[in-house]
Amino acid sequence: MYDSVATLKAYGTPTYDGYGNEFIPEITTTVFVQPQGVYNAEFYNAAQAGLHPSITFVLSSRDDYSGQSVINWENEDYNIIRTDWDAQRDVIRLICEKRVHNG
Repeated sequence: MYDSVATLKAYGTPTYDGYGNEFIPEITTTVFVQPQGVYNAEFYNAAQAGLHPSITFVLSSRDDYSGQSVINWENEDYNIIRTDWDAQRDVIRLICEKRVHNG
């Protein structure tokens, strides 16, 4: 069921190297997920707020998620736009939109 691997990403406090260049450390956590589609109601509600959900990731435990803002799956980054915890099953759903890279 949870046979796909994804990487949750968070970003630490900016620091500076010896030359004064800003460096923002990336903190990663590998988790097992079950990718799913986005329900129509979720899609339309998010669209009203200017968001474009494209995929949902179900994590086997809410302990696997600690507020990260990005998830990488199959070499694609997705912004986590909303979370939904299912208390009965003790799973958390991450509703995500594909991240657009500039440059």
